[in-house]
Amino acid sequence: MTLKLIASLLLLSFASLAVSHNRQAVAPYKITAVKAMLFYDNKGSFSADVAEPESDRYEVPSILWNTPLEGTSREGAATSMLVTVEVEGEYALARPRQIELVASYKPVNSRRERVVREIESIKIRESGKYIAGFWLKDVGCSRLQLSASILGQRNQSKTKRIVRFGCGE
Repeated sequence: MTLKLIASLLLLSFASLAVSHNRQAVAPYKITAVKAMLFYDNKGSFSADVAEPESDRYEVPSILWNTPLEGTSREGAATSMLVTVEVEGEYALARPRQIELVASYKPVNSRRERVVREIESIKIRESGKYIAGFWLKDVGCSRLQLSASILGQRNQSKTKRIVRFGCGE
């Protein structure tokens, strides 16, 4: 009885070592895309990606001007947005990792900056990809800064994007 117990414990410890070795062998995950699409609340549809790499440019594209109002330069009014973060990596037993999205902006009809921080577990599929979706509300009149990063791994994968909203007459 004691010999069987010791043998079972040894077998279990070797199996856990093999699993932990497999977890360490998985390459770092990488953020491959961050997209932001306006949600047109009068039609229930989405715009094309309106996020771009960070820059000091201030010009506001016509699709992002006065988005809370209906206009001729886009399909309709929008005060919310879907942000997607695409991650690629090995489909394997890996250490748990998470996507962190931080969005900074002034909500419509507000003077105070809002910082939204969302975290979601990464579930790499057999295709080697995972796309997480994040919903932002009350967007549309001030520049919106997005920062996406992967938590839980040594090699940092981080991406920044902006959406250049503007409002006025």
